Amino acid sequence: MKLFDTIIDATMAEVEKCDVKKLPVELSRAWPDNGASEFIMQKDSAFELGGGTNPSVNYTCVTTSPLMESDEILLAGPDLSEIKGEVPFARIVILQTEDLGDDSEEQYRAIRDMEFARYHVFPKGYMVRVSSMSNEEQVRVSKEALKKGISFAAVGASYIKKYKEVANVKHVRVIFLLQADTVTALKPYAGKVNDITKTLTHIFDNILADCGHCDMKSVCDEVEGMKEMHLGLAKKKDRKE
Repeated sequence: MKLFDTIIDATMAEVEKCDVKKLPVELSRAWPDNGASEFIMQKDSAFELGGGTNPSVNYTCVTTSPLMESDEILLAGPDLSEIKGEVPFARIVILQTEDLGDDSEEQYRAIRDMEFARYHVFPKGYMVRVSSMSNEEQVRVSKEALKKGISFAAVGASYIKKYKEVANVKHVRVIFLLQADTVTALKPYAGKVNDITKTLTHIFDNILADCGHCDMKSVCDEVEGMKEMHLGLAKKKDRKE
């Protein structure tokens, strides 16, 4: 499955323009998880990532292409202990999966399961607010968490642990970016990821073999593999009938 590969390539091209550090991946040192969303009051907050007028963006891409040999956490910018005020923020996740086969329905379910996972990571003292409409993500970090040594390596490990609970996830790359020009440059790709996800949902809710009557046709035409998935599902439906 390579629906997101063009976006992944474009994303990494932007990331590679930055001074990127590869952080250690130690899942045993993942930051403690609350198990539910936590509210951090302003008076208890040390700073916000992507807050105020700073740009922010968040998206997740899935591929079966062999991009990584192991899990990765990449950081462009200061670590949490070095931040003194509000900063731009992007968190991008790239998931490399096992071969999902040719079953379009199974591929779709796998993507939805992975999408679901990203909303269920709750690092203690790290309050995440995500806007699905604008693809923005703001994070409020507590003073207490900073005192206890919270870092992007520990938070990244928390995300990797959660994603690897999902079937078929092989490797996870978590990217944290705190450079305004790069964050802004990545925002259009978040919109394209949304377009693909919406089109997939449309395909599975409205299984039409006639692409000429589908208002998502432009996305199918642009994204490699999308039309094949659509037609494969339509044929599967016809066989059942």
